[in-house]
Parts: sequence; structure tokens; C-alpha cells
Amino acid sequence: MKRIDISKFQKDSSFYGMIDLLLTVKSFDLQAIRKRYLESKKNKRSGSTHRRKPSLGGVVSLSLKKGKLINDEVLSKLKEPRGIDFLNNKLAISSDKKVFILTDEIQTLENNYFSYIHTVSFCPFDDNRLMVSSSGFDCIFEYDLKESNLIWEWFAWENGFDRGKDPITHLDVLLTRHKDQAKKWQQENKNFLLIDNPKTQSLPTAQRSAFINSVAYHMDNENLILATFFHAGKMMQINKKDNSVLTVIESMQHPHGGKQSDAISLATSTNSGEIVLIKDSVEYRYYTNELEGKPSELEEMEWLQNSILIDDFIITIDSNRTSFLIFSPDKGLYDLIPYNMDWAIQDMVCGTLTQEQKVLLQETSLSNG
Repeated sequence: MKRIDISKFQKDSSFYGMIDLLLTVKSFDLQAIRKRYLESKKNKRSGSTHRRKPSLGGVVSLSLKKGKLINDEVLSKLKEPRGIDFLNNKLAISSDKKVFILTDEIQTLENNYFSYIHTVSFCPFDDNRLMVSSSGFDCIFEYDLKESNLIWEWFAWENGFDRGKDPITHLDVLLTRHKDQAKKWQQENKNFLLIDNPKTQSLPTAQRSAFINSVAYHMDNENLILATFFHAGKMMQINKKDNSVLTVIESMQHPHGGKQSDAISLATSTNSGEIVLIKDSVEYRYYTNELEGKPSELEEMEWLQNSILIDDFIITIDSNRTSFLIFSPDKGLYDLIPYNMDWAIQDMVCGTLTQEQKVLLQETSLSNG
């Protein structure tokens, strides 16, 4: 493993061209999120211990050019939008417990086990397939968009990750959605929680077993998907044929945004301030700890929300510096472009919308009340 200090790179605004981005802003009150986060650091188990009400956020379009942010526009205001993807002029966004797909009309996906949806991902082999990570219940769903049919699902609780934490006692609690399993654990006098009415039940972050922060298709193998596990600090490769799990990257702190192709693996280690890239079987960790621009109250803490790879450079959402970090590992160049200090940006994707799609996005604002 090689650790590389990005602050030692040369600051430059000319190594990338115009970058058009679509963003989910999960809240327009970043300071409130920082306050909750600092409080949660006192817990033995990472994350919130109580289910909170969703914040008001939105979908934003903007462009990055020569070190500046331009043409920023709030396109829609929604309940805590997190996941976003754009492929072949199709847009998918998540909002709390719903997923919206926009083409020349709005398609809505709902599922009783949708909770704190974190990511949506179009299949690179078939844009009529979409993967959804329901972080609130440690599960993943794949849909056929032509029929709005669920075609595959994966529950962490049923694949070796069924152990959450009681946020009050800090003791292990076993999780299941099946009454038969719950009855068996009851007979064995085990501490468990049955989630069989997900419309009325919920799990705070600290109580989840895996907390799947992100899910994405492998770019070159349609049977594989990549998922980041918040509590375990790992990016896992899940084989859809047999539901088996393989660790790709480990030793991360609250990872986000796992991606993989035959050539590279990429994930963001949020709290350690590292962008982890595996290339030619070598693991590189590009760290931000020495970069300037953080508020003094955040001291040594880092918060890199997510990263995407474009051509030969990487764009990372640096929430503590409220900036887009753009860097080229090969050229040793970087740039920091500040964004609105009230934005808690969750995810991003390259793309631009038509005027008709912008109008449709406004309709999602109305239908999501």
C-alpha cells in the first residue's frame, strides 16, 4: 500500500476541462449535520442512535471550469435526496423512501423495505435495470424498469451480516425479517429484533448490521456488484449468481462510493480522508489531511463524502472544506473549488438535463410531499 499526500501535488486549474455535474444535496443546512455528527462521535457505535425526520434537500446542476463553480441551479427540492445516477439521458434519484426515474416521464419505485435509500445505479449493460441500496434495512434491490418489477434482492441479515448493536446497552442484537427465525432465537434466549412491518419500524444508524452506504454495478462483469459497508469499513464484491461476498478493499473508515472495473477499484474512506485506488494490483491511498481550508472546530477530522473517476482524474466531495477536490494521480495535480457552505452534498454524477427533464424534476418536488 502506498499513501500519498495530495497537498504535495501542484495546485492547478487547467488539467481538466468543463465538468457538468448533477448533485444530490441531502440538506441545505450543513451546520446542523455537523453538529449531529460531532455529537455522534461520543457514541461507542458510530452513527445516530435515534431515527430522525428527513431533512429538506434538493437536486442541483452546476459546472466546474478553471477553478470556478458556474451555472449552479437548484432544480428540485425533495425529502433528503441521496442517490443519483445518469445514463443515456435517463436520470434516477432517490428521496427518502422513493426512487424517481426521469426520461420523458416520471417513473416511481416504492418498496416496503426502502429506508434511507443511499444510492441508485443504472446497469452499464442495460439501462432498463437499476440497483437501489436501502441503507436503513441493510438491503439491496434490483429492478427491471420496463415492467417496474423487482428482479433480485440481497439482505445483509441473510448473508452473514445479521448482528447489529443495541444503541442503549451497546450489546449485540440479531436482526431478521422472518418470524420463524425470530421464534428460533427466542427459544434460544438470544437478543434479537424482528423487522416484519417495515412501514412502521426503523433502524437508526448505530443499530444496523452492515449499513450499506453505496452499491454499484461492476463496469465489466454484469454478475458482480460493489457495496460499501459503513460499520465494517469495507468495499465488498457481491456475486449475484450465488449471493457470495468477497472483500475488495478493507481498513476504511465509513466508506462511500465503491466502484470497480477490470482495471481499477475505487472507494472513499470518509473519516480517514482517503481516496483508495487499486490499480495494477497496487493499492494507493491519496489522503487529504494536510490540505488547508477546514473550519477550526473540525480540527483533525476529515469528511470525504464520495468520489468519481473521470478519464484520468478523480473528483471528490470534501464536506469539511465544502469544496470539490479534483486531482490527477498520474500528473500530480489538484484543485479545490468551493461550493455553497450550506450544502450537504451527498452524491454526484456527470450529466446535463434537458429543459423538459428540469420541468419533470419540479413535479417530483410536488409529488414528494
